[in-house]
Amino acid sequence: MATTRFHQINAFINKASHAPHAAHLSWMQRFQERLQTLIVTELGEDCPAMITSQNTALVAAVQAEDEAYRTITRSPLTEQIAEADQVRDNTYIGLRTMVEALGRVGTAAQKEAAPRVLQAARDYQVSVTESYELESTHIMQLIQQLEVQPLSDDCATLGITPLVGQLKTENQQVQTLIARRNEQQAGIDAQAMQRARVAADLVYVETVMVINAFAVVEQQQGVSPYDHAIDVVNQDQEYYVQQVFPRGVKKLKIAANVYFSYYQGETWREAVDERLQSNEGWTVSADDEVLFQQRRLLDKQGEPVDAATKVEAGQYSLEAEAQTAPDSDVTPVTPE
Repeated sequence: MATTRFHQINAFINKASHAPHAAHLSWMQRFQERLQTLIVTELGEDCPAMITSQNTALVAAVQAEDEAYRTITRSPLTEQIAEADQVRDNTYIGLRTMVEALGRVGTAAQKEAAPRVLQAARDYQVSVTESYELESTHIMQLIQQLEVQPLSDDCATLGITPLVGQLKTENQQVQTLIARRNEQQAGIDAQAMQRARVAADLVYVETVMVINAFAVVEQQQGVSPYDHAIDVVNQDQEYYVQQVFPRGVKKLKIAANVYFSYYQGETWREAVDERLQSNEGWTVSADDEVLFQQRRLLDKQGEPVDAATKVEAGQYSLEAEAQTAPDSDVTPVTPE
């Protein structure tokens, strides 16, 4: 006696639950879209109330997961901070360039004043390549000196007093934006994303169970109204396993006994937020810089790594190592 073969959505939650945040959310959004278009909309009034109810619950769960994911990823204020920093840097570079020029071709008084102003910039270690916070602090310290005598007189001689005031305003804007973002990040619940994923998984499992059940009870002569949707979802599953879900965690060797783990295609921030056990000690700063135990991760050019960029194989070092041993070899980084 032949056994009836029922169309069923294949078991998949175990694979999805182990996927990184972005891939998990993508799958949930894809599945909900298939449910909406291929079953709820396609069947219309003939769609069972139980499936419609599950779709409503799934929409809410996926939206909650999406909101949680957007919360833990890059803040919208990050772009504003970068733009404000660029404006501030342009003003500082312009001011310094003007002082350097007047030190060469200005009046006798300007040639005397320029070295004193430039020395103050060196004393306070102002650099447009350092982190936002450090640059803000150093510029603020420099401005405090430029606003009082005798340097305030030198600034007047050089004609840069208005530029000093402009730099002060722009520096305060960067500090204000950073403070706002820190307040925003402080309100983030570190476990919110995981809870949202678990909640979405539960609704997903219930939804698959309901669809599979209706595919059985409404089958007639080997066919049910859900067969096409089920075939599409199963094909989606194969695609996600092959193309979207990673086959395993990759690992970079940064330094002796220092490693960084990530899934292919992730940004540094996403990899840190995954909270993989092997990434203990790794964090992301308010400046979107990648830190290991408060030491900045540097790329092969010696620049801080942007947490919003994707993790790639290459040459990396930790800031303290680069400072204490500038002539030491940098360990080439390759995925293990």
